[in-house]
Amino acid sequence: MVLEINSRQWLSKIVNNSADLAELLKQADSICRRCETITPMICIEQCEIWRAKNEFIKMSEVLSGDNHIHNLLNAVKNERRLRIIEALSESPYSIKGLQEYLKNKGYYHSRRTITNEYVKPLMKARLVKKDGDRYKLTLYGQKFRGVLIKFDVENSLPNHSHCYEEDVLVKLKDGPKSYEDLAGLVPRKSLSRSIKRLSEEGLITKSQSPYYVFYFRTKKVPKKAFSLTEKKIYEAIPEAGISAHELSKKVGINLRRTYKYLRRLRKNRLVFNRKKSRTYELTSSGMKLANFLEETTNLVLDASKASAFLLESSKQATETSALN
Repeated sequence: MVLEINSRQWLSKIVNNSADLAELLKQADSICRRCETITPMICIEQCEIWRAKNEFIKMSEVLSGDNHIHNLLNAVKNERRLRIIEALSESPYSIKGLQEYLKNKGYYHSRRTITNEYVKPLMKARLVKKDGDRYKLTLYGQKFRGVLIKFDVENSLPNHSHCYEEDVLVKLKDGPKSYEDLAGLVPRKSLSRSIKRLSEEGLITKSQSPYYVFYFRTKKVPKKAFSLTEKKIYEAIPEAGISAHELSKKVGINLRRTYKYLRRLRKNRLVFNRKKSRTYELTSSGMKLANFLEETTNLVLDASKASAFLLESSKQATETSALN
């Protein structure tokens, strides 16, 4: 019984520990190698560490699949499934128990609907597992629950999607991007629809500036003497370029005269202009959701490493046992 209590205490530390899951499970594997049980059945029946390791070994193929993160995100884009995760984070529940829990939250469903529509997708994503006649969160599910609590996001993006909206949000986390920048990430036929959805949900916004023509200096070295105003305008043009409107404000000259001197500089091939595409950027809500998506991705990668390590360790232990 001491073994069971200790393993549960250790498992609780895993759930609440911010360290990498892969490193924590390597520690678990080390504990198992030093453990001297009377019989292997003690591991299976009593040890939570053994169960957690075995859980991740069985998840290896799923975690390494290309579509896992999309399946994971689609599984939790549903209010009832989130409530089920919430319930199971407190204690295991039977389907009847989940039905009562959901009813108390204002959701009325048959047990068949709860099983097929809400519990099974969570099981497919490996967040939930069946234990006898009850369901409980996997260790993976408990760690993911921590991410959900940390960000407390309201994800109103479409279910059963290819997660193009999520891909756009993660891309924009690095900074504003043009339509062309995003077109390399999401198929063009889907990009406009994804941008529209994200805009309607208040997650992204178009760049506010209506000025698309930017002016840049050429590499040509000025040979003729500038007038004072020409020099002021020329030297005020940054390497990144600037709109005539911003340049006008920067040098304190009205817009009409600014254009006049820019035309002169262009005629002397000292300045050129270029149209810049309108860009899209994250709102504060979009940044919050993008941070959640990034941390979810990190958790999936971490779990994949842990699973691969444990699978390899298990193979080595089997080979060693066979040789002995």
